[in-house]
This record gives sequence, C-alpha cells and structure tokens, in this order.
Amino acid sequence: MASLTDSLSSLLSSIFSVFSNILNTMLSALESVFALFQNLISSIFDLMSGLVGFILGNIVIIGVLVAAFVGYSAYRQKNQGGGITAGKKRS
Repeated sequence: MASLTDSLSSLLSSIFSVFSNILNTMLSALESVFALFQNLISSIFDLMSGLVGFILGNIVIIGVLVAAFVGYSAYRQKNQGGGITAGKKRS
C-alpha cells in the first residue's frame, strides 16, 4: 500500500511539475517578447538620435554652401550687370 501512495504522489508531483514548467515557459516567452519590444524601441530612439545629430552636423555645412552661393550670385549680378530679366512681351 505504501508503494501505491508513493506512486500516486510521484504521479501528482510529475503532473504538477509539467504544468509548472509549461507556465514557466509561457512566462519566459512573454518576457522575451516584452524585452524584444523594449530593445526595438530603444534602438529606434538611438537611430533617431544619430540621424538628428547627422542632419544637424551637416545642416551647418549646407547652410554655409547656400550662403556662399547666394553671396557669389549677388556679387556676380552687381559687378556684371547680369541678372534675371523678363522676356519680351509678345502681342
């Protein structure tokens, strides 16, 4: 009789252990999904930070080039008398 109760006890312990392991697996999978989204959001913010830094670093250079072009165009127009002129009106 003692072996029967030991067997039933082992069976119930095994069943409980299986359900416990299944629950632990599901919780670990859910935790992994949350970690994946956290990592994804963190990576997106890091990417945007780098992109904004890149744009802000290069916008100064682009601004200097645009200012130089506008200054050169104004200088050329002043010294050469050139510029944008309207076409002849046709009637």
